[in-house]
Amino acid sequence: MKLVVLGLSLGSSWGNGHATTFRALLRAFAARGHDILFLEREVPWYSGVHRDLVDPDFCRLAYYRTLGELDSWKNEIAGADAVVVGSYVPDGVAVGRFVQAHARGVKAFYDIDTPVTLAKLERGDHEYLSPEIIPGYDLYLSFTGGPTLRRLEDAFGAPMARALYCSVDPQDYQPLDVPKRWDLTYLGTYSPDRQPTLERLLLEPARQYPQLRFAVAGPQYPKDIDWPSNVERIEHLPPAEHAAFYSASRMTLNVTRADMIAAGWSPSVRLFEAAACGTPILSDRWEGIDSVLEPGTEILLADTGEQAAQALAQPAEEIGLAARRRVLSAHTAAHRAREMEDHINEARMQKPAATQERNRPMPQGQERLTLVAGGAGFIGSHLCAELLARGEHVVCLDNLQTARPSNLRKLEEHPNFEFIEADIVNPLPREILYRTGRFDRIYNLACAASPPQYQADPEHTMLTCVVGTDNLLRLAEASGARFLLTSTSEVYGDPEVHPQREDYRGWVSCTGPRACYDEGKRAAEAMAFDFARMKRADVRVARIFNTYGPHMHPDDGRVVSNLICQALSGRDVTIYGDGSQTRSFCYVSDMVDGLIRLMESEIDGLEPINLGNPEERTVIELLDSVLATLGRTANVTHLPLPVDDPRRRRPDISRARALLDWQPRMPLAEGLIHTCQWFAEEICGDAQGGLGSISVAAE
Repeated sequence: MKLVVLGLSLGSSWGNGHATTFRALLRAFAARGHDILFLEREVPWYSGVHRDLVDPDFCRLAYYRTLGELDSWKNEIAGADAVVVGSYVPDGVAVGRFVQAHARGVKAFYDIDTPVTLAKLERGDHEYLSPEIIPGYDLYLSFTGGPTLRRLEDAFGAPMARALYCSVDPQDYQPLDVPKRWDLTYLGTYSPDRQPTLERLLLEPARQYPQLRFAVAGPQYPKDIDWPSNVERIEHLPPAEHAAFYSASRMTLNVTRADMIAAGWSPSVRLFEAAACGTPILSDRWEGIDSVLEPGTEILLADTGEQAAQALAQPAEEIGLAARRRVLSAHTAAHRAREMEDHINEARMQKPAATQERNRPMPQGQERLTLVAGGAGFIGSHLCAELLARGEHVVCLDNLQTARPSNLRKLEEHPNFEFIEADIVNPLPREILYRTGRFDRIYNLACAASPPQYQADPEHTMLTCVVGTDNLLRLAEASGARFLLTSTSEVYGDPEVHPQREDYRGWVSCTGPRACYDEGKRAAEAMAFDFARMKRADVRVARIFNTYGPHMHPDDGRVVSNLICQALSGRDVTIYGDGSQTRSFCYVSDMVDGLIRLMESEIDGLEPINLGNPEERTVIELLDSVLATLGRTANVTHLPLPVDDPRRRRPDISRARALLDWQPRMPLAEGLIHTCQWFAEEICGDAQGGLGSISVAAE
């Protein structure tokens, strides 16, 4: 296969174990017949004299200086069978997004410090990984095994988490016939959480037994450490000298980072390297160590300085030889290369199967899992109710910014309904991510849809359209779910073509007060269709025209709700302009039917579909209908038209008729009866008629 790796470093082993890990693994992977490209970020501390591998014979090694330069490798990434992003890669989140956007093969993340990574995520530290991009990796390879793998899948939404421990290349690490210079050594970069163990298990015995010899090799140790005189400090030990260092040690110390001790099942690369050299190992204690080396026969454990001293006092040559036999039988780079190949092939086989399974009709008696973002809103709450009636299990995600919580009152009584309060602009909550791979359908209705609401916070409106849609598309990609974006007739702006067909590109102001919504939805459509073109998600896009019915917010600025509320209040009715501007009003049950038909259709092509009522009415005609329905009269006050308010709006629904066999069926007169009755009972009843006068602006 063709493999591309974006890792911390391959060319420099100074101050990190990533380089030696990648060198051993990729050399063995290449020996299995695979082609490898390693892309490394050019940084000062891994260049110059610190670069100890210039031209590897097992892969191509190339450098990029900025994220922008990754564009030149886009075709290589797109054409690879697998792309692996390593932990601690500079700008790792952005690199991950780039890979997930362009790679068509298996996308994997290789975490060389998994417990540290998870601790960072808990603190909100997204140095190289963030929760929202984890589900976008088909495969999460982890230096840590055990329960952490299940946590990655259940809590963070990783589609497939597998252990890929560090390893050793036995050609580079083997016993050497050199004199024993030290009784106990330690090789490792300074880390604050490892230092107490080093103090307890090495420096304390060194002070207690001045006749013994010790060594600590590795960079970045603070200058204020009080090193005993019998402890030799080696600032940097290149990999080529590791085997000689271990072979010159009568015993070597393994110190595990605190987060890895807490997680367990986290053997370090130094553990395998020392064992391959036949050097007896003294280690701190952590759960799962017995799955790697057997305590007492293949490794010695100590909790205190006294226990460390006791270990130094006993012969341990046989323990070192037993550890070497164990490592050569299970933990070499060749073993890991075969494991990585198996994991990639497993992920490659599961990926298309998952997508096919998601789009297959559900067997009778088996619930479909559907996510409705914006499900507490006007249309969203009706959609949730209809999906529940069809036997689906519905997860409703809403930030309740513009939705009425009362819309959920009856839904929450249903056993197959769940509500999660969250904003799709932010990383998706864990309650969503842990179900990655299980969603069958994802509807995105999340965005304020009336001018007063979306203009109140234009930045958030734009981010909801762009960032929020991106988050949900990535969830759809990771889940193999079908995705439906509710776009809007606003993408046509103030149209010069009438009625509006889907191939009309619109007349939109990109700088006006409505641009946050109009342009936001246009960008969301572009992103959705890009995902579809790149085969990353199965996408549908609906352009919704004016919709009305129960559950509308009374002060959302929509013309139907405002006219009804004003008429019910007995106050003056205010209309922008002369009321000659036209709209086409679709009852909400018809709209929901259209959305579901579109979601379940097997449409061909990357085109949106208009959903709306092709019957065009002026605002004055609508007012007359509302007053007739309520049996009321009202005084009308006219105000100037808002900026960029469209003069005419009417959909051409030829595509919806042809492809979905859909058209609205609810007459306006009947729909207004249901809507006015709901407002009279739910709104006026709650407010006791105190709605006041509300200015009317057409949507």
